[in-house]
Amino acid sequence: MIKKLIKILVLYFGPWSLLRLMKRRKEGAGISILYGHRVLSDAIIADKNDPRRITGHTSVSEVEVAILELIKRFDIISMDEAVDQLGAQGVNKESVVLTFDDGFKDNFKYLLPVLKKYNVPATYYINSSVIGTKHNLWFQSVINYFFAIKENTVKIELSNKEYDLSSADKRYIAAFDFMQYLQTNYKPDKFHEVIESVAGVKALPNDDDYHLSWDDLSILAKEPLITLGAHSYNHYPLAYCDEKQSKFEIEKSVTDLEEKLAIKIKHFSYPRGHVEDFNDWHIKVLKDLGISSAVTTIRGVNRKGQDLFQIKRVGFPQNISNDVNDFLWYVGGIPQLIASLRQ
Repeated sequence: MIKKLIKILVLYFGPWSLLRLMKRRKEGAGISILYGHRVLSDAIIADKNDPRRITGHTSVSEVEVAILELIKRFDIISMDEAVDQLGAQGVNKESVVLTFDDGFKDNFKYLLPVLKKYNVPATYYINSSVIGTKHNLWFQSVINYFFAIKENTVKIELSNKEYDLSSADKRYIAAFDFMQYLQTNYKPDKFHEVIESVAGVKALPNDDDYHLSWDDLSILAKEPLITLGAHSYNHYPLAYCDEKQSKFEIEKSVTDLEEKLAIKIKHFSYPRGHVEDFNDWHIKVLKDLGISSAVTTIRGVNRKGQDLFQIKRVGFPQNISNDVNDFLWYVGGIPQLIASLRQ
């Protein structure tokens, strides 16, 4: 309760509110780019044992709460508008862009109707390797496996480790531990082969956990509220790829979308998106393909002059309605403002 009160005071009345105003006066208005992944039914998110209840996934009602709170305080604009404003044009006013990575089918089934209801634009970043297939991306396949095991423990000979699966949280921990093992010991182009050798059919998704189809994307490509961007072919972190693999990952995702949908892809989302996951070489590959922006998962608010190939984003929380002010705290970039003053 005290923490919530402090955040309310800071957001609306305290010195940080004044400092945000001063920063806007000095550097101009900012654009916060929010990113999420899956948007699921309220029942799925409410089930603590459901493997889809992972950080980065949220529910239909929580997305509605977020939109209603955001439109009170910000313009919600498209990625095209954001890029124009961050460039030579300048940021018109405090704004937000909604982005969703990985291209799951629920972005079509659940999210699109909410966006249309409130006439709000969004960008979907797509990994083309799984479009129209009955497979998931490599990391999701690992999660599928650890949640498909009926026992409360599993010993994986490959990693020479026994994993505790006695709760949903521990299954997540086990899955991410095994992902780290893969990234440490294998090149990305071997991930799927290794996962299949360990997990077999347990790595496959359920019918309601597929990614978008090409027919879905054809409809989305014609939807005025939706901008489609590329997110690499297999979602391999580029930091783990050599230049040949990186170039393939980037180029294949862009060309697949452009050729199959007859559209121009202008925006890219780095898989994982940490500061170590891209460099000047990757940016040159993107520019050579005619890409005009690339988003990261580096937190912060973007202002005029922002490097358009290092755009910052803020994660979409799962339970916004539990603490709206906490949500606005991050959207407003207050943690980064505090950090900048400490330096």
